Amino acid sequence: MKTRGYFHHFVTSFVLMCAAALTVKGFFLPEHTGLLLTDTGIVPAMYVEPIAFAIPLALGISALTAYLGITTLLPVVAGFGIHIALSGLALYQGLHFDCGCYLPGSVQSDVYSTLEPQFLIMLLVLLVSAALYYFNNLANHRPVTPAV
Repeated sequence: MKTRGYFHHFVTSFVLMCAAALTVKGFFLPEHTGLLLTDTGIVPAMYVEPIAFAIPLALGISALTAYLGITTLLPVVAGFGIHIALSGLALYQGLHFDCGCYLPGSVQSDVYSTLEPQFLIMLLVLLVSAALYYFNNLANHRPVTPAV
């Protein structure tokens, strides 16, 4: 992907580094994604572990191919959308409310105590990446004025 100017390069690097950070978090802490998949009831229990591994893998591959210029940023935006949808569903179901039933330091406490700030940050990253994708497509498809 070719960048045009310092600001465009900064925003592109920011989006790709956010995708890389989510990929690394997904590989080192798959139980966080698995817990959200299980507690929201979006996936049957026997498919939780493969899907918890596949989500960050797909995001990492799409970020790498976008960095190398093989694809556009659309798969990265879709990967961010999956993360947003998962945490948004958990927020909608009220899983982030502290009922006092999770032990401090447990996986549930770690995931649900930071769910709302993570959702807001990921929403901001999703909006920035979608705007970057729109800007990249707008720049590629500008109308050509005829020169007479």
